[in-house]
Amino acid sequence: MPVYQTNEIYLREAIESVLGQTYSNFEFLIVNDSPNDNSRLGHIAASYNDNRIVWLQNRVNSGIAIASNIGIDHAQGSFVAMMDHDDICIPTRLEQQLRFLIDNPDFGFVGGQAEAFYPDGSNVSLDYPISSTKEELKQSFFDGVPFLNPSVMFRTSALNTLRYASHYKICTDYDLFARLVFVQNIMATNLPNVILRYRFHNANTSFNQYLLAEQETNEIQHWILQHEAMLSK
Repeated sequence: MPVYQTNEIYLREAIESVLGQTYSNFEFLIVNDSPNDNSRLGHIAASYNDNRIVWLQNRVNSGIAIASNIGIDHAQGSFVAMMDHDDICIPTRLEQQLRFLIDNPDFGFVGGQAEAFYPDGSNVSLDYPISSTKEELKQSFFDGVPFLNPSVMFRTSALNTLRYASHYKICTDYDLFARLVFVQNIMATNLPNVILRYRFHNANTSFNQYLLAEQETNEIQHWILQHEAMLSK
């Protein structure tokens, strides 16, 4: 879980939702990507006195892609669950995803449904596709981003050496999912249940960010089409 200048209330809610999971045999890697805020954030994590928490400190602010990669590189287990610093896991999230991946060894990663919530208390469902075939999975990449990154659990053997690409500023998750599915031929899907509460903030995404997201999405989709065309020759 990368953290960056995180609001204490939000960070505590995120941490407590992980520590309170019904499946409890895990290491909780927290990567602090705000070196100038290490004392405050480190104190928050240390206040739980939980030996499952592993605090990793970046010397410089590197961005969410590199911070996520640092966490993955330090992970010791056979599975890696992603998490954002201000979201909230449903208590059975890890148990559900771990059970799915153990019961379905042909799947390399799994996400789930989410409930987005706003500061005013309102909620909205975030629905993600459930794919039963490789064809359905590949088609879902042209209907939007088919997985919510903080809801995903990877099999580490599926990731192998693949990591988030830091040259993408917004769509680094979409890129990683695409490379896993289209290059490594990894099968994946989403659970039908809500496993994450995703925090929406009042701050509006700037027009430039929308343009960048569209540019990166188009670039990745163009790469997918080129890759598939080469394979069909």
